[in-house]
Amino acid sequence: MRRLAQKLHLRIPGEGQAEESRVSALGALTGLAAGTGMGVMLGLGHAAGWRPTRGGQYTVALVGALVATNGPMTVLGVTDPRTWAASDRVSDIVPHLAYAVVTVRVFNRLLGGAPASS
Repeated sequence: MRRLAQKLHLRIPGEGQAEESRVSALGALTGLAAGTGMGVMLGLGHAAGWRPTRGGQYTVALVGALVATNGPMTVLGVTDPRTWAASDRVSDIVPHLAYAVVTVRVFNRLLGGAPASS
C-alpha cells in the first residue's frame, strides 16, 4: 500500500500504529475489491453466454484472484513471484484457492444450478 500511495503521490495519514493500522486496512480492502471483482467477472461471463464446467470456473476464479492480487504488487516492485520458494507459493495459492471454491459455489447457488462437473 505504501508503494502504491507513493506512486500516486498520496500520503497515508497518521504516524506509528495509526499509520500501520491504516495500511493494513487498505490492504484488506484491496483484497476484498479484487475478490468482488472476480465474482463480477464470473457474472459478466455468464451473462455473455460463457458456460464452462465447474473445474473451468474454479480455474478462472483461482487465476483471476492470483493475477488481481499479485499482479499489482509485482508491477509496483513490491514482490517478484519468480523468486518465491515453494512454501511461499503454497502459502499464496491456498487462500486464493479457498476463495475460488467459495466464490464458484456461491455463484452457482445463486444461479439455482450448477455446471457440469469436470
